Amino acid sequence: MTDETPSAELEILDPDLHVATFFVPAARRSSVEGLMLFALELERIATQVSEPMVAQIRYAWWREQVDAAFGGRGVAAPVAVRLRDAVAEHGLPRAPLDAMVDAHSLDCDPAPFGDMVGFEAYCRDTQGSLMRLVARVLGAGAEADAACDLAGLAVGAGVQLRSFEYWRRHRRLRLPVDALVRAGVNEEDVFAGQADGAVAASQAVVQKRILQALADLNQTRFPRAAMPMLALASLARPIAAPGFDLRAPRSVSAVGRVARLALANFLWRV
Repeated sequence: MTDETPSAELEILDPDLHVATFFVPAARRSSVEGLMLFALELERIATQVSEPMVAQIRYAWWREQVDAAFGGRGVAAPVAVRLRDAVAEHGLPRAPLDAMVDAHSLDCDPAPFGDMVGFEAYCRDTQGSLMRLVARVLGAGAEADAACDLAGLAVGAGVQLRSFEYWRRHRRLRLPVDALVRAGVNEEDVFAGQADGAVAASQAVVQKRILQALADLNQTRFPRAAMPMLALASLARPIAAPGFDLRAPRSVSAVGRVARLALANFLWRV
């Protein structure tokens, strides 16, 4: 990480998360930012190293930092310090942190999702786990867990679709493999740009799942305190819309991002 403040780091690394913190009570913002930066550290490993073994060493190092944060031992990085402080201040559970590291350890696999079940589990274990932790910091407790799983699924699936072309160019497939196999293609066809029809069909399945998760989330009861984080799911809706182009994905504009998150927080709906 740089010497920037946590807020400035978030703005650079993930504008969506940065804007989400606007709606977090000031007294809890430092802990929320610490958890978000931890998640981003894990996400960035696969983009920073080309050798899977090196990546696994980094994931193992983060497992050690999580263990130290819960064991009262010293931690070795600014983000780990923020994580340790958030854990201590809010009595956070360890399981979601371990789930995040384990799930991201799949990021260097050329085709990590054998089927939709694995794809959804990854989304819940990464984005959903982050949401569960932030919801606890915000005072929502475990009562928001079901909503966090749905929001995490929507956000995580949106991230995979939005980053599909980036990963395809790096010979990594971020869609469920089984849907492609049923269409008579494999990951090598996708990497070569020779499976557009099968990719479109798989994309449609994921988009449908995003919309279902959003609909289910809007029918789920949860403490309003969790809404600043759950509102992020509203940013997955444009990704699930017809016409979303995997090859040239458009991000929500800065103004649109603020507007969508503000409306979701105000209406308590995504």
